[in-house]
Amino acid sequence: MLLAHPGRPLTAARLAEGIFDEDNPPARPRSVLATHAYRLRRTLRNHRADHLLVTVDGGYRLDVPAESLDSVAFDRLVARAEDLRTTDRPRARDLLTRALALHEGEPLAGLPGGHAVELRRHLAERRADALEAKLALDVDLGDNPSCLVELDQAVFAHPFRERFRALLMLEYHLADRPAEARAVYADARRDYRTEGLDCRELDALHARIRRADPTLGTATRPVGRSAVAHDGPVPDRGTDSGRSPAPEQLPAPLSDFTGRQSAVAELTTVLTRPDPGAVVISAVNGIGGAGKTSLAVHVAHALREHFPDGRLHLDLRGTRADPLDPAEALGLLLTALGVADREIPADPAERAALYRTTVAGRRLLVLLDNAASAEQTAPLLPGARTCAVLVTSRVWLTGLPGAHHLHLDAMEPADALDLLATVTGRDRAEAEPEAATAIVTACGLLPLAVRVAGSRLAADPAQSLAGLASALADERTRLAELTHHHTAVEPVLALSHARLNPAQARALRLLALPDTPVLALGPAAALLDRAPERTRELLETLVDLNLLNSPAADRYGLHDLLRVFARRRSADEDTPAEVSAAYARLLGFCLATARNAEATAHHVEHTRRSLITAETAAPGRTFGTVEEATAWLRDQTDLHRAVILRACQDPALPLAQAADLADKMGSILFGRDHATTVGELAARVAEAAPARGERDAEALARSVRGSMLWHAGSYAAAGEELRRCLPLCAGAALRRLRANVLQLLGANARVLCDFEAATGPLEEAASLFHQLDDETAEGLALGELGYIHARCGHLARARAAGERCAELTGGEVSISSSVGSYYLARILHLCGDLARALERAEAALARFRSFGMPAFQAATGGLIARIHLTAGRTAAAVRAAEEALPQARRVGGMLEGTVLRTLGQALADLGHRSRAGACLRQALEHFRRLNLDAEAAGTEQLLGVLIECPSR
Repeated sequence: MLLAHPGRPLTAARLAEGIFDEDNPPARPRSVLATHAYRLRRTLRNHRADHLLVTVDGGYRLDVPAESLDSVAFDRLVARAEDLRTTDRPRARDLLTRALALHEGEPLAGLPGGHAVELRRHLAERRADALEAKLALDVDLGDNPSCLVELDQAVFAHPFRERFRALLMLEYHLADRPAEARAVYADARRDYRTEGLDCRELDALHARIRRADPTLGTATRPVGRSAVAHDGPVPDRGTDSGRSPAPEQLPAPLSDFTGRQSAVAELTTVLTRPDPGAVVISAVNGIGGAGKTSLAVHVAHALREHFPDGRLHLDLRGTRADPLDPAEALGLLLTALGVADREIPADPAERAALYRTTVAGRRLLVLLDNAASAEQTAPLLPGARTCAVLVTSRVWLTGLPGAHHLHLDAMEPADALDLLATVTGRDRAEAEPEAATAIVTACGLLPLAVRVAGSRLAADPAQSLAGLASALADERTRLAELTHHHTAVEPVLALSHARLNPAQARALRLLALPDTPVLALGPAAALLDRAPERTRELLETLVDLNLLNSPAADRYGLHDLLRVFARRRSADEDTPAEVSAAYARLLGFCLATARNAEATAHHVEHTRRSLITAETAAPGRTFGTVEEATAWLRDQTDLHRAVILRACQDPALPLAQAADLADKMGSILFGRDHATTVGELAARVAEAAPARGERDAEALARSVRGSMLWHAGSYAAAGEELRRCLPLCAGAALRRLRANVLQLLGANARVLCDFEAATGPLEEAASLFHQLDDETAEGLALGELGYIHARCGHLARARAAGERCAELTGGEVSISSSVGSYYLARILHLCGDLARALERAEAALARFRSFGMPAFQAATGGLIARIHLTAGRTAAAVRAAEEALPQARRVGGMLEGTVLRTLGQALADLGHRSRAGACLRQALEHFRRLNLDAEAAGTEQLLGVLIECPSR
């Protein structure tokens, strides 16, 4: 977009609108744009041109002169040619030829976004117009021996551009090849009729040819000329023409090549593109062992007919300490092309010139395998557009001009299983399908690893797949197991590692430590103890080397086997103290960021939410909205799980921080799956704490586990855990934690309909929060207490508590204020103020949806359904309950039962007895499973009424 508007600033909003797919925009477009700008500046810096990209007015500007753009040069050449078409046709054609040479493949190939789509369409149309004008001059002048070939390619690329077919038809006519001219016309008529189109220009031309219209010829193109080009294979390049036989240097293809259908199709399309305008270059990159060479050789063999003048192959030794020198590589290529040693110049530039001259006019495929860099590869590129180059490398060869890049990742699971079965023996693999899946998973779906595992099994018919799967399950010995004869995975990975500088090698080792598939930039910077910008710059170099992948902006991950390799290196090269220090920095960052997320989500200072003392040095990441904060905690669940488990194992890490991190997760992630995960982590911390004498950490961990058991519907276990926690909350320093536990105990008793047991803990909790001057927490405790009063019939007290709850939690939009609105709504419902109850509930539901909180969405949706039912709006109650039910099913437990019961009641009122009975019976099953006796009894009573009153 910036190149399309040189020297003009574009705002971030306009760039985002044009660049990103409108159906799938990134969550933080400005951050993604900043990352793209950083990468672009880094590339420009390599050419001492990073000053060209300027940040201005919240957007960017690219300071390049318009005349330096190919698109501008193209337009100017086409305009000059148009002026000369009637006065100097040869000059006009030369200008058009120069303009067309500026096109290298599809413009903006693969780029998403509305701007790219529109510009791609515009440029492609302009090129087609210029090509049409140039070919018309070819036909008119009659001196281009390749005219028929170019016209045929144009028709293939633009089958419904009638002018190309007309020119091809006319050229065959003028070449005294009437049968082929008629065939062009017949094909066009058939194709156009199939699409419901007419072809008036072709009809008119056909009629003129039939009546031998003399005006079809010109002074320079007399009718019946015979010196025309052949649309056939390239003439034989044998010894009669003074050239050596066509070289065929490709290695033998793998007989069991498997999968990679999309990659094969993509490379085939690129390498056989009609009328490419310049030499086609396709660069395949990927981690060692991804099968780059196998893929390239497979495709090159399949394209033999397309390159009749031969196929060259050269191993550039890019992973070795002494990559092949380009001058030496040129000598090898020239020798393969039949140039005598005495004729090969010593000067590298002269060698390159001779190489380009030798391949000129030939249809050659050059396979350059295992390239070290773009600089090594560039001198080996032919200049002829009749040639194509296929390069493989472990690194991104972004410096190759006009190259098409294909990143080769791990295989698809089905293809990996197919490869294992092919090598091992299909019967053996199909006899142990689970073991086969375990093997390819342990291999990280890497073709080399899968092939090695399969070869081991093939060489030992007595070994079971289950036995090998068991051996590969142990990460400590996995790489040693992936060895067969002279083929092994670890040395392949070691070749890439050997090219790293110390900072890169350390980064790779430390990033492999946490057991999480992807690390965001902030946690990565904490691990490495570097500033985020310097961390990004370092990690991007590893992305370029294909040792890290970057699935999204500022997100980095490792292949599974590379992670195993890097962890082994860490065990050998990093001391335990260094590893613990890295984890300590990571844990501190995670906790500080989680505290910031909680503070933003609940709109309260994190000190007011702190239940125990756990100091952190890191400031952590900050958030601007509740949605950003909750999304971060959801996205980082795997990482938080990894660091908490590490803290439980490593005495050098403070359990208080781990317990506090689990508490921050639990304060926002209420869904059933998250509740289970956080509860299990809290249990691990609680188990580890007594041995270390960390009483506060144990108390907090048990309170978190009790809360998560409650959210998961395990009310008896939750009560037991919370009662076990309460004696640990002694002393002034833990008053806030004690108040929190008391509130949870009250909520637990409320669910069990033991309102008397709920009142005391909730009153004490509200009092403690009041003493601590924590208005938000006090308000939520009053909200629970007010609901108890309403259920007990004390409506005035209930309403006062509910209003006070909304007042204390209100203000800024937050999770706490939304929960306060929900609490007030359910109290108002029981007090009979249905209009206000509905207003409060609907406002809360909208917020919970934006926050992505399914448990509260289900609870609030169920409340709205009950309000409608109480108000006699039965149809509205059904709609609300049906809308809430999917979320309730995700959460499960009491919420699902409550929504089903409301739906059953509403359906019964509408006379849908069968559906009502089914809903009530499902609700009853939930309540019985959860031992909610009071709720089960009430549901049984509703079922009894339904059975006794069939006319209802």
